[in-house]
Amino acid sequence: MSYGRSGFVSVIILSMFPSSKDFKLAKIFLSHSLKLKSKEKVLIMVSDSAAFDLAKATYIEALKMGLYPIVDVSEIDSKIARSSSGGLTYQFFKLANKWQLNYLPKQILEAKISWADGFVRIGTIDNSKELAQINPSKISLRQKLMRPFLDKIVDSDRWVLTIFPTPSMAQDAGVSFDWLLDFYYKACVVDYQKMKAQLLKIQNLLDKGKKVEILGKKTQLTFSIEGRLSQACYGERNIPDGEVFLAPIENTLEGKIYFDMPTSSFGRDVEDIELVFEKGKVVKATAQKGQEALEKMLKTDKGACRVGEFAIGANYNIKRAMKNTLFDEKIGGTIHLALGRAYKEKRGGGQNQSAIHWDIVKDMRLLGSTVKIDGKIVQKDGKLD
Repeated sequence: MSYGRSGFVSVIILSMFPSSKDFKLAKIFLSHSLKLKSKEKVLIMVSDSAAFDLAKATYIEALKMGLYPIVDVSEIDSKIARSSSGGLTYQFFKLANKWQLNYLPKQILEAKISWADGFVRIGTIDNSKELAQINPSKISLRQKLMRPFLDKIVDSDRWVLTIFPTPSMAQDAGVSFDWLLDFYYKACVVDYQKMKAQLLKIQNLLDKGKKVEILGKKTQLTFSIEGRLSQACYGERNIPDGEVFLAPIENTLEGKIYFDMPTSSFGRDVEDIELVFEKGKVVKATAQKGQEALEKMLKTDKGACRVGEFAIGANYNIKRAMKNTLFDEKIGGTIHLALGRAYKEKRGGGQNQSAIHWDIVKDMRLLGSTVKIDGKIVQKDGKLD
């Protein structure tokens, strides 16, 4: 603590040296997820100082591997509400005029994306309600403008994303911050080769399938997956990981589905979502909480009311909802749908295009909940058959 010339007290917060867990996780990012080699370049995209130790560990490990690392405060992720960026995102949306809202530093963004051989994206959420007072249309506009640049990263297939814990995230989840930190490392630093072997079995089932049927509380939904290939996820893109996903045939979703796990949209909580589909399109959408935010999200563009992803969560080390999709969608015994954009890869990819990709999770551990592929039960009461 020091006193400035004005007499006011200023506090200097010094980062501690990264922990052994940070270094283990950094090695997973660079070697397992990105498979980077000597003389390749890595952009470490960090949104807030809360995750600096993990970013520093990744930087150090990159140097040890003979890579060229750069740590960058992510313009791309922050402006699509991936983080609060120390209040900068709020100030931008609060104060930006029409020209500023529509302007993009394209040369800078393109230079960063074209320079890097791999991207480590470390998000943090200092305040999940940071943008709750911002007009959702401003955020939606910015998402549309930023999406092509984020798509270039996503479509490069050389990125990994994690969300580092913060006290705000712990508060949203209703847990101690110390508990959350311990949970985070246990969920992230795992044997991903063992996970791979387990998830490839589900991948093979989906690859051969033609029709999916989901039955459960307020739910009876069917869709075709014929000809689509699924993707087992074992730490190559998300950390933590543990899911198998694919893109349904876009116009085949019929029926209704109820999502009992809470989510958020534009900084607003959305809970108890019910969607009704006809010919692949959402024709009715209700939420017990956050109805306006749900409707805004569905009106983002033409593809926002269609599904770009169906997935089965299979990480049974994650047992409770954290109100954070990156974690909740991996819970063993769940399924989720993503409204909006489908991935473009051959495995897991589809045709739907949108500025959004909004994962909404359903708990299938409730008695009577089943997922069937061509009439055969593959998940019952949350357990894989």
